[in-house]
Amino acid sequence: MSPRRWAPRAGLATIAVCAVVAGVVVGTEGVVGALIGGVIVLAFFGATPTVLGPVAKATPALSLMFALIFFFTKVVALFALFVVLRRSSGDSGSIDAESVSVTVIATTMVWLGARVLDATRERTPIYDLPEQKPAEPGETPRD
Repeated sequence: MSPRRWAPRAGLATIAVCAVVAGVVVGTEGVVGALIGGVIVLAFFGATPTVLGPVAKATPALSLMFALIFFFTKVVALFALFVVLRRSSGDSGSIDAESVSVTVIATTMVWLGARVLDATRERTPIYDLPEQKPAEPGETPRD
């Protein structure tokens, strides 16, 4: 039986709530900003299992190095994206920067909380027990 994955569902629900609130408070620019912020978070967190899953299965020894390289690449790409968004928002832009920021923060917090919930409900061992030699008959087990 596969575990429930709450993170994508919770992320989409948070984006929808942020888009509605931004639409009421700011207008169309707020809705566009909230949707862009939500897509950024979903792409950032959703790409990790999609890309690293096959790498970890194929070569587990290189998975940590590849994860660090992939994370660094995502951070650089996010920085470049935020520079582009910052230049496109403003008085004449059609993107509300505050809506993007609030949606990114809210969706990130909800995604991480839901991911923790997912991880605690999975039946995946997160550590290995030390191997112990089975006790011989008549012998007391050692610690």
